[in-house]
Amino acid sequence: MNHTRLIRVLRGVVSLLVTLALLTGVPALLVTWVGWPLPTSIPSLDTLEQAARSGISDEVVVKTLAVIAWVVWAQLAFALVTEAIAVARGRQAFRLPVLPGFQVAATRLVAGILMVASTAQPARAHAAPAPIQVVTEASAEVAPSVAGGIVAGFNSGVPSTPIDHSAVAKPAAPAEQPTVTVQRHDSYWAIAERTLGDGLRWREILDLNVGRSLPDGTIITAGDETLHAGWVLLLPADAIADPASSATPAEPAPLVAQSPNASTVTVERGDNLWTISEHRLEVDLGREPTDPEIATYWRQVIDANQDRYVQPGNPNLIHPGQVLLLPPTGNEAVVPAAFEAEPAPVPEEETAELAEPPPPPPGPQGDHPSAEAPIASTTALATPTESESLPPPTEEPASGTGESEEVEDAGSDDIAVPVALAAGGLSSIVLAVGLRRLLDRRRRRFANAHDGQLPGRTPPEQRDIHQLLVAQADEERVADLQRLLGWLATSLAGTSSARRPRMIRHSADSLEVLLDEADSTPPTGWTSTDDGIIWMLERSPDPDDPYEGPLSSAPLVVSVGQPEDDAQLYLDLEADGLVALTGDGSVALDLARSILTELTLSPLAETLRVIAIGEVVDEDAKVLEHLTVVDSWEPIVEDLLAWAGQSHEALVENDWPNAFVARGHEPDHDALVPVAVIADRAPPQELVDSLRASLPSVVAVVVVGAFDGAVATVRCEWDALNFDTVDLACAPQVVAADELAEMCRLLVATDSPDELRLMDGLRSEHEAAASPNGSKPITDGESAADDEAVAPAPEGPPGCDVLVRLLGDITVEGGEPLKPKATAVVAYLALHRTVTTERLEEACWFGSDGTSHRKRLRDVMTESRSALGSQHFPANRSGTYVAGRRVCTDLDLFEWRVQRAADLEPTEAVEHYRAALDLVTGKPFSYPNAARASYGWVDFEHHSTTWEYRVARIAQACAELHLDANEPEEAIGMLRRIVQAIPLNSCVVEALMRAHIAKDDSAGAERVYQEHATALQQAKLGEPDDSIEQLRLSLQSQP
Repeated sequence: MNHTRLIRVLRGVVSLLVTLALLTGVPALLVTWVGWPLPTSIPSLDTLEQAARSGISDEVVVKTLAVIAWVVWAQLAFALVTEAIAVARGRQAFRLPVLPGFQVAATRLVAGILMVASTAQPARAHAAPAPIQVVTEASAEVAPSVAGGIVAGFNSGVPSTPIDHSAVAKPAAPAEQPTVTVQRHDSYWAIAERTLGDGLRWREILDLNVGRSLPDGTIITAGDETLHAGWVLLLPADAIADPASSATPAEPAPLVAQSPNASTVTVERGDNLWTISEHRLEVDLGREPTDPEIATYWRQVIDANQDRYVQPGNPNLIHPGQVLLLPPTGNEAVVPAAFEAEPAPVPEEETAELAEPPPPPPGPQGDHPSAEAPIASTTALATPTESESLPPPTEEPASGTGESEEVEDAGSDDIAVPVALAAGGLSSIVLAVGLRRLLDRRRRRFANAHDGQLPGRTPPEQRDIHQLLVAQADEERVADLQRLLGWLATSLAGTSSARRPRMIRHSADSLEVLLDEADSTPPTGWTSTDDGIIWMLERSPDPDDPYEGPLSSAPLVVSVGQPEDDAQLYLDLEADGLVALTGDGSVALDLARSILTELTLSPLAETLRVIAIGEVVDEDAKVLEHLTVVDSWEPIVEDLLAWAGQSHEALVENDWPNAFVARGHEPDHDALVPVAVIADRAPPQELVDSLRASLPSVVAVVVVGAFDGAVATVRCEWDALNFDTVDLACAPQVVAADELAEMCRLLVATDSPDELRLMDGLRSEHEAAASPNGSKPITDGESAADDEAVAPAPEGPPGCDVLVRLLGDITVEGGEPLKPKATAVVAYLALHRTVTTERLEEACWFGSDGTSHRKRLRDVMTESRSALGSQHFPANRSGTYVAGRRVCTDLDLFEWRVQRAADLEPTEAVEHYRAALDLVTGKPFSYPNAARASYGWVDFEHHSTTWEYRVARIAQACAELHLDANEPEEAIGMLRRIVQAIPLNSCVVEALMRAHIAKDDSAGAERVYQEHATALQQAKLGEPDDSIEQLRLSLQSQP
């Protein structure tokens, strides 16, 4: 037994012993030492009182720790069993919801045990290979894989392009000797499983190739198990030759048995598995399939073609001309055989009954689909035969409490399928969040600059992109990325490390950082791959702990693609400084446009400059913030040279290795403000040389096309971006010119000259359509105190059994708790009173265009009626849903109080104003981030902005009455609470400052000013209004 084999045996024995100890020893010790850790009976009241007086006993502490130990053991055992099953099935285990590191440890233990099995098994008999011919070959240079140790999370979903070895001579193989071409991340075990059907025969392949000289000059030795993509290995005579390495590849056999209805399709340019699945379903169903139907069949297509992918296990990378297998959909038209009688046709009415629920009672059916247009089911149903009935629907009843339904209600209706397929540039979460924040800032600026006017509603032609924007804008994900990068920068600064991220993979539950240089000593909370090129977040900081680190440690991080549905891949432009986008010119230009757009909108940057050169963007893009557009390099050369030199000198003077670490030391240093240049032409060579000499700096240049001196190159293809220096690839993140134009039109919708001319009409429409909850603005000729005095108020407040709260977090009171989707539907109904089915679908379901959600809407309404009562939500008639008269909103109560105050003396009016303002519990129309796809109507109907303005005016009126009555303390208390709900409103802040001045509290007024200025700066809304500045100046001028 040689040394290598001995090490494997020892490692396997240790792994086996550790596994047995964990699976049997730990529970045995817990049972022996602790016993049953949970109470055996319900404690009495006297027992609880005695425990409260005497404190927690040692026995309780021990048993609590034992329960924790049992939970930890169960997770580890679950991980071990899952990994063992995955090995037995020959598939990669899915990611488990266990504690960090447990699944990795289980994987290593199972792998170690397998080493004992593989080394102990005698080699199987096989035909002796023909003598290996010695061939002299010209050595070809092959770029080494810098990221050879990339963890599975970083590349499991990243399509990568194999290195092209077509021009490299391959060793001559005997005529009848089967061969295999090594793919990325292949191993001898994987090749043996794929070609011999047994991974334990991997040593036969190694022994067969020992002593062979490969094209890159490598000679395979007995103790070396290293493999590189592109190598051609000899296989035993009974092996199944790899189709990719055969001269005339045979049609690969499908993994699933082909039924008579299975077929094949040839991939065309622009195809992907989703569109192919959608087309096949459309043909078989005879109608446009729904997203859930496509998703079900899409997964079947992925499974059926596992052995046909260019890269094993990677369905994201397919090429034109590739032949794929399409399994039967279960909805194919039955073609009778020649000798069989043609079955009688099924009447259309019977077909409609199979696809639809029972029809509603007789009556107007204006909005209900007819038999000729059946409602799309949310599940793919097999065609029933005479002997079998339709399968039951997969959804639970609306009254159920299943976890799957709860997750769906949180927004999965809209994101259960890959949104990126239709999202275009907005598939970038960072870009979507930045665009949404800019839209909100522009609305606020318009409201502040046009007193008494409301921002315009989203035009109908921009509603689709606005709805998509809301669905993709995951604020929590961006905040998590921002906080974790800041934490990493602070940690690196504290340990005097010189490393910085170069690429980042971020998902909802993981963060992996590819470094600029290898370093196997990560900071606390991180683990490293063996080669030290990647750090993985192992333990996140406690979100409840106050964070005081930098908010923009990596301001030039941009999205470059999605390696998988739940993850985003980012590139830090600052790490390399000079980046060339080569390959397909149109893809490179769209990528450059995406980078530029995301940088101007980026929530990861507080302050930066973005310069566009040439035709990367049109002049209309100047609506984006931080952007300067020039025609050539000449006007900015001197500027770039100066700032690159100054930032580099600042790094050297402070002994900071790079700007990322520098921001961990001093995030507000003036020399760390980044500058990004995106150009469609090469820069002058003198500029390139000077910028390279100034590295590291805070200047980054991205050029469409190759240029001399580029530090990094991204090779752009229509289906993939290739980062050759790190041996990575991903589907491209691009923004087409028309997409950017749509985004710009959405931004200017509220304050363009055309929109301003339509403002009066929009406000009239808004007032005419307003329900009794009211959203009528105060006109310039009205005062805040006598607003809404025209219509007399009822004697008593609106009576209701169901109260929908909108002046804060959107909630529903008056019955059983509702899930997020049902809450959104009920809130929209209560707000608008009467709503058509189409409008309700569009408002509460992202992507409803072309996809029917009526079955899901009926389920939601059933849930709402079950929780709140059918009397409050009558059945849909004439295609319209109606909210009952006993359903009201806090907006109705707010308006009743305001109208009532207009008829009373000041001392009584102020009580009604305060009662109205007590209904405000937070920012109006707030909703959970996870359910944002259900609340798109809040954004594109501008409810939040409208009611912030309304609340602010009433707060002003209430404060004036308090000050007139010489009650500044009451005014301050009321206004302070309103400022906490709407901190960016200038009217409320000014009223609060005046209240402090009336109390002779100058210091308090100054504190209010400083808090307001800080909030405006964080929201990127500029400086306080002139009226506030003037008030502060007058205060400072007083003796």
